[in-house]
Amino acid sequence: MDEAFEKMKKEGKNDVDSLVKWMKDSKLVEDTKANDEKLRALFENEANKQAVELESFRKAVNKLAEEQKKTVDTFFSNLAAQGPKILEALAAGASAAQEVLTKK
Repeated sequence: MDEAFEKMKKEGKNDVDSLVKWMKDSKLVEDTKANDEKLRALFENEANKQAVELESFRKAVNKLAEEQKKTVDTFFSNLAAQGPKILEALAAGASAAQEVLTKK
């Protein structure tokens, strides 16, 4: 999971929005509005919501695991498996946006 986070960080995708998406895509919670708000609340004390550090992310995942009475190792495994997929999706989105901009 740490390696996937560091790759996201290099791509500038360690903001709260991207991390919440990663957590939902990893099936840590169901994709509902209530869960979205719950995940965002885990980062409410984060000083820079555009550049969350690994330690803060790990604390958020730990807290979520405690709340759901699940093991943090399971969550970390799910995140590690989903990490490369989320990076590909983000890259595809950036590429599509760039194509649109160059056509204008």
